[in-house]
Amino acid sequence: MYDRFTIFCDKNELEKFSGAELPVDEFQSYNACPTQPLPVVTSARPKMIQFFHWGLTQQMANNKSISPRLFNLTRESALSRPAYKKSLQISRCVILANGFYMWKQVSKKQKVPYFCHFPHHVPFGIAGIYEEFEDLEEKLSHTFNMITVSAGPKLSAYQEDMPAILTKEQCEKWLDETAEDAELVSILDDITDTRLSMHSVSPRISDPANNDEGLIKPSTPSDQFGNYTLFS
Repeated sequence: MYDRFTIFCDKNELEKFSGAELPVDEFQSYNACPTQPLPVVTSARPKMIQFFHWGLTQQMANNKSISPRLFNLTRESALSRPAYKKSLQISRCVILANGFYMWKQVSKKQKVPYFCHFPHHVPFGIAGIYEEFEDLEEKLSHTFNMITVSAGPKLSAYQEDMPAILTKEQCEKWLDETAEDAELVSILDDITDTRLSMHSVSPRISDPANNDEGLIKPSTPSDQFGNYTLFS
């Protein structure tokens, strides 16, 4: 399950990578979480960065726990389930990020958080799909779901899956409205983690209220309860 990522590069770098305009002076998050409005580029508006809610709107979540299926979508489900397959054909998006967090299970009850990123924290995309609907107040709202694929050789020792991270070229292909199903499958099957670096970080990332640069700093491996562990 992936429920945390980061996007903290400056506006010029983000616009250059995405080929789209950021409609605000800046946007940074070291702890992007489900229900938050976060930057995406859609196949319908590839030249504008928009802010969609991850999984559910905050109003819809209403402080209740959120099913991982609303914010993580496996490659297999995206390609085979009719509802998702339709969204994959007409409602694709790229989630803009420059890092993500994962939890390594080190014992039955212990898991240690790690931060994963490319060199110099350069931005990348994550393949996703989005939905447009009327919310509880009959206002037009948008949500997105992050697609995950089988972990590559670097991440497989940590988790079985990984976000479907995309290069700039893959982002352009993913957002191409004329792309055929076979091309989308090819993109998802050609994702690699070879350029990723990772290090353990503070379990403070588990609290959405924490959102500061210290979250990405290397930290002695400790579990979700703050207990130090000998496992790395």
